[in-house]
Amino acid sequence: MADTTLADIQKHADDIKKDLAVPKQNEVFEAAAEAGYLAACADGTVDDEERSMLVRAIEVLSTGAVIEWEVETLLESCEARAKSEGEAQRAEAVGGKLKTLGQPDAGLLFAAFIAQASGGIDKKESAVLHAIGKAAGIAKPKVTALLKRVGAKES
Repeated sequence: MADTTLADIQKHADDIKKDLAVPKQNEVFEAAAEAGYLAACADGTVDDEERSMLVRAIEVLSTGAVIEWEVETLLESCEARAKSEGEAQRAEAVGGKLKTLGQPDAGLLFAAFIAQASGGIDKKESAVLHAIGKAAGIAKPKVTALLKRVGAKES
């Protein structure tokens, strides 16, 4: 895990939570969690430390609405879909789902937060989030701005 700590997660979460009060919040959270998971997978693996940070980030942002065992089940489902359908196809599908839900910005912001919490957003993770953003209909400069908002370094 890079320089990200639970305190860093909480600091960003407090600012971001107000933008996540959206219609169909559970569906948006589910799609966004998968987007965050896909970004974390960009380097080919999600180790135990990254997974633990993913769980914590989702719990923090959901303000207790999603409990740890539910997050674990959600991440297992994300992993199974990525393995069976392929990560690129899942990124496209997740972006499309966020667009259909009418919450591409909130969903991508949530996903970027999760990815940042799992050790920072590197170039591969940024590329995955940009692909999801593109599928969701978000312009590249806006995706970059969302990534910066969660503390991602420019890559």
